Amino acid sequence: MAFESQRVPEGEARRSRRRGYPSYEEALRLLRSYVSDEKTLKHSIACAETAFEMAETIHRRHPELPLDPEKVRVGGLLHDIGKARPGEHELNSVAILREEGIPELADIVLHSYPYEIFLCKGEERPEYLPRSLENKIVVYADFLRDQEAREVGMEERIAGIRARKRDETERMAALKLAEPRLLRLKDEIEALLS
Repeated sequence: MAFESQRVPEGEARRSRRRGYPSYEEALRLLRSYVSDEKTLKHSIACAETAFEMAETIHRRHPELPLDPEKVRVGGLLHDIGKARPGEHELNSVAILREEGIPELADIVLHSYPYEIFLCKGEERPEYLPRSLENKIVVYADFLRDQEAREVGMEERIAGIRARKRDETERMAALKLAEPRLLRLKDEIEALLS
């Protein structure tokens, strides 16, 4: 079962979309319809669980904050769906979810450092910064799971990205610009978790 071209059947979609996004199971089918790489699937599932655990904890401690832990879980699952296409997978993920009619998730899956990538090209694109708490949790969860889905610290994950991408000068410059912002994001989420 999938969304329209890859969609779930209309009745099922209507039931799950009452909240504006697919169920975890529907999202997993959607992810698998785009991504066949087991490493990416494993990483995405691990990110989803990490994001969900953080969102639940924050929601319990701060019920006044606008936060839907299940939406964060599904967003964490789909954050790398854009790896199915060439180019910047972070931006591709947003595009795919908008094409699939799931703008509620497109708004929270933008991750990593596309803002700084564009900044290095002389373009300031603030729309590529995480705005909502849900988006920030997805970003942080992604940095807590490495390519093999192992739990790591954000600093270790950044070091791993540096090692993998060391020959990509533009990406390295963007990561250097992004690191202070990412560490502030980590502090913000950790403060909410404490």
